[in-house]
Amino acid sequence: MRHSSLRFLHRHGLLPALLSTAVCVGMLKARFEWLQRPGFLWLLWNLFLAWVPYGLALVAGFLHERGARWWALAPLAVAWLLAFPNAPYLLTDFIHLRIRPGIPWWFDVALLGLFAATGWMLGLLSLEVWKRLLEERVGRTAAWAGVALVSVLSGYGIYLGRVERWNSWDVLTEPRPLLSAIGAHLHEPWEKPELLGITALFTVLVLLSYYAFEHLRRWRRSEDAQA
Repeated sequence: MRHSSLRFLHRHGLLPALLSTAVCVGMLKARFEWLQRPGFLWLLWNLFLAWVPYGLALVAGFLHERGARWWALAPLAVAWLLAFPNAPYLLTDFIHLRIRPGIPWWFDVALLGLFAATGWMLGLLSLEVWKRLLEERVGRTAAWAGVALVSVLSGYGIYLGRVERWNSWDVLTEPRPLLSAIGAHLHEPWEKPELLGITALFTVLVLLSYYAFEHLRRWRRSEDAQA
């Protein structure tokens, strides 16, 4: 049981996720020591939120491998879908990049880039878990349709978070105002150019990056099988 659990975590990228997170924390600590004052601490919170969909996906995958029924996984799927945009959202933190006295600009570029890359990786790893699960239950074509839908919803979620400043948990704490805003967007999406632009951009980025990610993973597995 223990060995199968470790293999499962290894297969779904826990080690690189932990290593990348550790380097993120280390760079943020180095920045603090460099300036002798805290800064960019909100990056830790954003990275934690990016870990949430990854953790939910691992739990779902673990239960799936042990024969859990679809109704047992449905609440995890809903929670994951609400949390997933938090992973690619870290890329938008580059809006905070500017020259600051006391620290080279290239350090902040590297810092923001590493946090963004880690968040993006966590998102792709979590998406892979659900893609495999869907493939086994509904087939490859339907699973890819699910990936496309998640990509669109992720792009829209990033717009809601970055531009309109909604949070994932507002579904529970402020459902009426959030649903009212979503209804207005669906009724007249062309009234907000940023809505269409950000949604479309991140839809393409998530979809293409996941396609490349899965292709490389499949190629690696086939190479290992032939070795």
